[in-house]
Amino acid sequence: MIRIKNLVKSFDGTPVIRRFDAEFQDAEFITLLGPSGCGKTTILRMIAGFEIPSSGEIWFDDQLVAGGKAFLPPEKRSIGMVFQSYAVWPHMNVYDNVAYPLQIRRLPKDEIRAKVEKILETVHLAQYKERLPSQLSGGQQQRIALARALVAEPKILLLDEPLSNLDAKLRESMRFEIRDLTRALGIAVVYVTHDQTEAMAMSDRIFLLNNGVIQQSGSPDEIYNKPVNPFVADFLGKVDFFSGTAADGQIRIPAWNAALPLPEDAQQGKVILAVRPENIRIRKPGGGIPGTLSRMVYLGDTTDCRVTVGSATVRVVADGAFRRAFREGDAVSLEILEHMVFPDDGSTQEQLRIRT
Repeated sequence: MIRIKNLVKSFDGTPVIRRFDAEFQDAEFITLLGPSGCGKTTILRMIAGFEIPSSGEIWFDDQLVAGGKAFLPPEKRSIGMVFQSYAVWPHMNVYDNVAYPLQIRRLPKDEIRAKVEKILETVHLAQYKERLPSQLSGGQQQRIALARALVAEPKILLLDEPLSNLDAKLRESMRFEIRDLTRALGIAVVYVTHDQTEAMAMSDRIFLLNNGVIQQSGSPDEIYNKPVNPFVADFLGKVDFFSGTAADGQIRIPAWNAALPLPEDAQQGKVILAVRPENIRIRKPGGGIPGTLSRMVYLGDTTDCRVTVGSATVRVVADGAFRRAFREGDAVSLEILEHMVFPDDGSTQEQLRIRT
């Protein structure tokens, strides 16, 4: 278990992590998610021991590794780390790259060989052990880095945006490979990314940060479907925001000249309506909210649509066959299947400005 208490980090008097409290369980896959500069890599580097906290504590089980006068250096923390750059030795073959952490510990050669061959089998690189990294693809080089981090059997695996240099299809396959591998090994993982799809696909829990502060933590389902503020809703997935007023069980949306039901737990007064495009259905005219289909973009499995409703534009993601039944310029009706409501305290535009 990793326990982090009141963690604060400043550089030259500028706070980067304002306060971070968390517990990561054994064999749990944790993702630190957020935009560039939010502090997620700084947290990872403090867990690794590459940065010293300004204040607060980091515990591995019952051992204080950072905090007060205590500081355990990285090489004594039983961690493995994979960086954004592969950081493999170009002059060493695959076997020697992976064996290196064991060689500097001066383990017996037979033990090194057994451990390296086992981990190379695990990451599907055994047949390439004599090759140089330059003779392998980017995905294979990333597997070298992963194998090197795991060969010493660390208690914790730390990954800092390890897939960002790969192309889209390879990133997708590597997500599943990393998740399956770490599950099989039963190892705790702390993963840093700004890619919400990676976070959703791989994590047991996500910690979404912005400006050095946790905005929300929870399972992918909780954060996606029950965001606590517009920033969280906007960062995870697609969403449109509309100003409205909540009263008498309804949300009036002036831009739409229409109203929606008000959820029981939503507050009265000025609110922000948030609607995800996959939670809207486009129907033939009649019932629902009237509009005009102003744009369609065919993407194969989906059709990305824009519907003009009053003075607003609403995004709708329909299935790929949708374009056969409708044309741009058609009068349509919108059915809102699900929607979210946030208090309008005047901070929404600022939140979204920070996000982008």
